[in-house]
Amino acid sequence: MRSLVGLLWALGGAAVGLLLGFVGASAFAAATHMTSREGASGYFVVAMGLIGALIGLVVGLVMYGRSAPAGHAAAYAGSGVLGFVALVAAVAACIWAFMQLREAPLEYDGAMANLEMELRLKSADLPASASDGWLNVEVQTPKTRPEGTVLWSRKRVEGDYTVIPVVQGPLYRSGSRAIVVRVGEEQVEVFSPPIKRKPDPTADWSEWYRPRVVDPPYGVVPPTPPKSKLELRYRVRAYGQ
Repeated sequence: MRSLVGLLWALGGAAVGLLLGFVGASAFAAATHMTSREGASGYFVVAMGLIGALIGLVVGLVMYGRSAPAGHAAAYAGSGVLGFVALVAAVAACIWAFMQLREAPLEYDGAMANLEMELRLKSADLPASASDGWLNVEVQTPKTRPEGTVLWSRKRVEGDYTVIPVVQGPLYRSGSRAIVVRVGEEQVEVFSPPIKRKPDPTADWSEWYRPRVVDPPYGVVPPTPPKSKLELRYRVRAYGQ
């Protein structure tokens, strides 16, 4: 409780100091006709306000200590400092959490990254006329839906399967991703591989995953439920790797 009361004294002192700093600096700037070129007077007022807030915070803690019973001034002031430190730590933790949880392009040592995927299907299921529009890939998060680039020119045959590379970049930080693949006009396959919020860019290809959901296109009612055609694996690579 003493830490909370001390924190209130500190914040009250900082508020008073901020106000006095702003008012005093504004009056000084007006009286001296301080130039406002490139925001000089504004920067001066803000700087004086912040200095006033810092001085007011210290004064508030000292006054809280002086309000303590005889012999307890240092303990009261220390409690106030502890309360203020706890507040700063809580604000810093909130800012860190926000920066980590917000959806933004991932960076590794200053470089953004691509999500590299490969789609595998039996060669017999790949129409001879398949072209750029036959596969459409989206890496969906709660706030973004970036499309992947299907690299038809790099497809290859492995035994009974055809493997088609896909690249989506930049990869966004997110705790929830769904890779949605529209297969021609036939069906939509949704994959939910366990991609970490910030994957390891040096990790090798993942295992092959089957789709979590296979649905017909919107508004289409097929005579029988569609069956999956695709498997997917992925890895992450920073730009320049």
